[in-house]
Amino acid sequence: MSTFLGLIKEIPGISVDRFDGENLTSSIFFLSHCHSDHMHGLSDTFFEYIDEYKKCFYCSPISKALLESRFKFKSSCVKEIGINIPSVIEYITENEEKILICVTSIPAGHCPGSVMFLFEKDNISVLYTGDFRINPIDFPKLKGLHYCNDSKSIPRTFTKIYLDTTFLSTDFPVFPSRQESMRRIYEVTKDWISKDPRNVVILECSATYGSEFLFVELSKMLDMKIHVRNDVFENYCHIAQLSCYVTNDPDSTSIHACKKKISSPGLRCRSDVSNANILTIIPSVMKWRKKDTSIIGEWDKNKERTFSVCYSTHSSLTELRAFVQYFEASEIYPCVIKTEEEREIFRLLDTIKNKSDEKPIISQKYKLELPSRKILSKVKFKSEYFSSDDDSL
Repeated sequence: MSTFLGLIKEIPGISVDRFDGENLTSSIFFLSHCHSDHMHGLSDTFFEYIDEYKKCFYCSPISKALLESRFKFKSSCVKEIGINIPSVIEYITENEEKILICVTSIPAGHCPGSVMFLFEKDNISVLYTGDFRINPIDFPKLKGLHYCNDSKSIPRTFTKIYLDTTFLSTDFPVFPSRQESMRRIYEVTKDWISKDPRNVVILECSATYGSEFLFVELSKMLDMKIHVRNDVFENYCHIAQLSCYVTNDPDSTSIHACKKKISSPGLRCRSDVSNANILTIIPSVMKWRKKDTSIIGEWDKNKERTFSVCYSTHSSLTELRAFVQYFEASEIYPCVIKTEEEREIFRLLDTIKNKSDEKPIISQKYKLELPSRKILSKVKFKSEYFSSDDDSL
């Protein structure tokens, strides 16, 4: 759950993933992805406000499609920003200071449309990760976070990284890749539904949105759509890469992700299905706190026909360490932090950063050179994926 308050302090007039309170004084706004803890303050009234005061809002094309299904706003208020395409934005702050920045969005591997933002101004370079999970072997593929020198791709260094620290904890050292988790889900699901034509599987996901990669991959593996609630289905219909893998017809499939996490037993959408024919699969990380994640999945000892799988769309401690040591920064700010864990979070960050400082210093220095002075308008963009660990970035 994000605790970031929205303001990018190194560059005035920018707010990210927070749209209320002091953030309303900002001139430009950015949304990394459409999860509720990153959307505080978004409303029809907010979009009326930015339209009235000629302010701009930027997000990925997929996020814009999801916003259009939930809010009313003029299309011109919300601008799409392309992947790995440096874009120049000029804006005026409240004190009438004219500012020119370069913004690049980078795939975040968290959910459909999720991106990181790289903000550059003069000698300031700030990376905001939002929620993210990228396999360390794929770091070199993050084109927007590298620059070329004599045909060599060199990782950029940053003034500051605003980091997703959801699982920056010794309680969560390592996660299986999403491919490994998906394979286990597929095996258990296929085995169950093949035993009896009446059998069904319930995917008990922790939130309404966020498990889209799971739906897509499982649907592909089984050649069967996933049943979701009507409101979710309507939103997914706005995303071409998702709509063909989900359905709102409960009788057309044996795989259901239509239940809220806390609800009565059974399957309301199918009165013909008895409890004995239901297998529940819980994709979760919390059940693996301080446990051996190499097991990937296990049967619940207390709940009948319930299988839990270690599945995460956030980075583990090991993955975060690799990210911070690959992309160095003068300062790191944790964007997910509970008061009782604050001291431990900063201790871990200091430890990780100190180890990073021990590496040989790259002699090449990167100096920001802004592209031609052109104000960002709508950027053409073709979305290619939902960011699995092995996706081409």
